[in-house]
Amino acid sequence: MTKLEIVINTILQQLKSELANETWESRRRYFNQMLKCAKLLGITEPCAKLYDAFITDDNGSQERHAMHVRCVKLVDEFACTQARDEHGLPFNEPPLPDDAEVYEFFLGQEFPITADVRIDHLIVKAEIEMRCLHLTDSTIGQYKHSWMEIRRYFYDAGVSGYDESLMKCFIQEISDRRNKGSIKEWKWKINRKAAHVLIEVANTGRFLWGRINRDNRWKSLEAESIRSQYLESLEQRNLSRSTINLYDYVFRKTVEFAGIETPKDILSLSPPKIHLVITKFACICNRRSMATILPILRSLLAFFHTAGLISKDLSGIVMGGFVQRGSVAAYISEKDQTELIAQLAKESKRTKAVILLAMHLGLRDCDICNLTFQAIDWRNDKIRLIQKKTGEPLVLPLLPDVGNALMDYILNERPKRADHYPYVFLRNQAPHHKLSSVYSTCSRLLGCLGIKPVNGTATGVHLFRYSMVHKLLVAKVPHQVITDALGHTSKESDKPYLSMEESMLRMCALDLSVIGRVSWRGGTSDG
Repeated sequence: MTKLEIVINTILQQLKSELANETWESRRRYFNQMLKCAKLLGITEPCAKLYDAFITDDNGSQERHAMHVRCVKLVDEFACTQARDEHGLPFNEPPLPDDAEVYEFFLGQEFPITADVRIDHLIVKAEIEMRCLHLTDSTIGQYKHSWMEIRRYFYDAGVSGYDESLMKCFIQEISDRRNKGSIKEWKWKINRKAAHVLIEVANTGRFLWGRINRDNRWKSLEAESIRSQYLESLEQRNLSRSTINLYDYVFRKTVEFAGIETPKDILSLSPPKIHLVITKFACICNRRSMATILPILRSLLAFFHTAGLISKDLSGIVMGGFVQRGSVAAYISEKDQTELIAQLAKESKRTKAVILLAMHLGLRDCDICNLTFQAIDWRNDKIRLIQKKTGEPLVLPLLPDVGNALMDYILNERPKRADHYPYVFLRNQAPHHKLSSVYSTCSRLLGCLGIKPVNGTATGVHLFRYSMVHKLLVAKVPHQVITDALGHTSKESDKPYLSMEESMLRMCALDLSVIGRVSWRGGTSDG
């Protein structure tokens, strides 16, 4: 008997006690086909050449192809040939160590770890840490799939121990593939996240769910010092952190679009290059965003001149964008609001509570997400919070339907957490942190009902805020009461909302009857 025949007979003997007779007979027939294929090729032992030929000989049948692959995996595993498929992936991954072994290995281990720790142990350690977040099996399965890709990347590089520099090479490689379009966006995201999970576990021994902090530094220390100087100048202006991050975004994109890699490259800035930068911004930003981006770009160019990086102040060549705004804010009609309220009985308890807070109290998206148990005064039927946008306190009545919806969600649907987490609205999927936005909740519900706002196309949370104001204006509620309900501190902030008082706007309209009358010069007005 040949070596291949011995391997196949041994495999069949092992399978006989595991499979039903009909299934075993089916496997035997497929293995006989493999032997015939080997005889035609003159092959007497398991090898990659035989595997490729046997898998290809499927007569166009998906079922037959799958069975051929399964047979090849069994032979490859038993014969330890470590062959790979047409995608370059091993037919049989070497097994990972079990949890008990890894737990014992990391007892007393200091962090950050060294190269003496195998990548296999780190992967299992990361999986153990992620299970503590109570993620679903499917989510952990996605990460494990990406970790196995990272493992193969290490093995292909001839490295079995953890190496952070090689991990960063992997991240850079998948980013380059994503930029070239050879890897899908979702796959790039999960692979990048999986790599950062391993880095965090390797450095700290645990994993805390959070956003990935991108490395936005320039390649040279001299160039990075310019960015630091620019950010420091923004901090001296007492700008908020979110505003500084926006300015930093414009800075980094300008550098990227203009092809600036060193401080010397800034000297070559010219009107054509700035025009190119504006054009590229216009490709990724809408008109309203451009109205925000261009003034920041103008201030950046002024900074370059003030800091002595360019000889001429080129900020004057950047023209501000004009965005024509609608004269009347959008809102939801009374009829559509009634339909929406009726639909809430069929929605989740969280959706119902969120929509009622937005519709009846006019809370902003950020204030709904940041609503805490402490802010709800159940005894006095009040909601007392500090507005995230303005930092000013706001007190609103806890209406019965809103209070009931909140209580129903808290008692019957809100995910359970062992700690005293202060926020009311949580993610449904683990980790159960607070919501970052409820825009999708509102937009989905409006789209599902086919509701189209009056005077616009908005679908976000602010639409409910406008709708509440419109209802108050129709009811002739005094403007000061509306201002207090919205939490505004400036009369300027009221203007977009009060523009919905259409009857008053009509009184301000100009009389067009003078068009065509004889003017004082004796001629006629052509309008």
